[in-house]
Amino acid sequence: MAFLDDQRFFVLGLARSGRAVCRLLTGAGRTVVAHDDNAGAVRVFVEEHGACGGCVTVDGEQSVGPALDGCDRLIVSPGVPIDHPLIQRARRRGMPVDGEIEAAYHFTAAKIVGVTGTNGKSTTVGVIGRILEVSGVNSVVAGNVGTPFSEVLADGSDFEVIVLELSSFQLDTITDFHVDVAVLLNVTPDHLDRYHHSFDEYARSKARILNRAADDTHFVYNADDAVCTEIADGFSGHRLPFSSSRRLQKGFFLEAGGIQRTWPQGSETVIARKEFTPVGIHNAENALASVAAITPLELAIEDIREGLRSYRPLPHRMEFVRVVDEVTYINDSKATNVDATIKSLMSIEGGVVLILGGRDKEGDFRALLPHLGRVREVVLIGEAGPVIRAALGDHVSTEDAGDMQGAVGRARASARAGDTVLLAPACASFDMFQNYQHRGEVFRACVNAL
Repeated sequence: MAFLDDQRFFVLGLARSGRAVCRLLTGAGRTVVAHDDNAGAVRVFVEEHGACGGCVTVDGEQSVGPALDGCDRLIVSPGVPIDHPLIQRARRRGMPVDGEIEAAYHFTAAKIVGVTGTNGKSTTVGVIGRILEVSGVNSVVAGNVGTPFSEVLADGSDFEVIVLELSSFQLDTITDFHVDVAVLLNVTPDHLDRYHHSFDEYARSKARILNRAADDTHFVYNADDAVCTEIADGFSGHRLPFSSSRRLQKGFFLEAGGIQRTWPQGSETVIARKEFTPVGIHNAENALASVAAITPLELAIEDIREGLRSYRPLPHRMEFVRVVDEVTYINDSKATNVDATIKSLMSIEGGVVLILGGRDKEGDFRALLPHLGRVREVVLIGEAGPVIRAALGDHVSTEDAGDMQGAVGRARASARAGDTVLLAPACASFDMFQNYQHRGEVFRACVNAL
């Protein structure tokens, strides 16, 4: 049965995307049964949306299963484990199981630019969104970046272009969903605890950005990333590679201090690198990917340039906090995996005191070893502290801190004039904080209290 033929939906997970898809579906005249294993989340949903016509909540083991059985389709939020008993029950019954991204897709005819990758997604969709805004295109940025796809459609808004940040968790639950421009920034180990400790399984999830790709699909990919290039080798549509390390005969690259593109219309310098203010090679790559992604939309070059010039970095991504006693403090709480931390270290000149730790996502912390030459000390926080010390302790001084205030205090004591104290944890935040944003806010507050 086609998605839009279904009338009764079961929504599992009532975090932001779950609540948004409930509103979208009920607004479209569908009946929705909603459930979350966290009773508190159910109460919040009822308090906020209790008057939402066509939506009821269920709780209790004796009620949830039969309620699911009475529905046509299960919509699962990205934070719900893919082996959840209700998902297994639905699949045993032959019931379609989709995610919020899939659901929203059926309610729009807009062109979709989809961006995925281990690192850099939020910055890239932000840059693309800024370029579209400057160009006067009726567009919106949504998805994993913060505003759910369903939420931007729930009020009936009509867009020409929708730019979506897509996590691997969201790509796991798509069926018909496909994009007009697919962007794959990089693929390095992350979330292996969810993917049965298999990097290959995680990479296959990222490759789903090309789900149902056609000959007219444009694929933007990192030509310096082995997984990205392997995926591109099997793609028959329009390839748009980018590289921060070498000139490409056709594609997007850095040369002579500028972002260059060579495409069917010719070769040109899009913008000088220094005019795009976010620091670091990873942000240069994000800019390259953004220019590649909007190239099929045939926007004016001056609008592209102004969009790049006027873009400002998001909070918690190599965010300058302040200078205290000639020591610079940088908040990169969004660096939630090892590769992101490596990119952060590569972006900083001079000595570094590095704050690492949190909840381990089975990252290989030994990959940091070649990048510790300028690291004066590593200050450890959170559950992963012992694992990180085992990987790095023979090569760099490590010190424990019980909380962020202690970590900032220890880092201040270790840093010398001209150094940088860098929060780039290489871990998830959920052992100590609500999310990476909360972690960054606490870091910022501790630094401002010095």
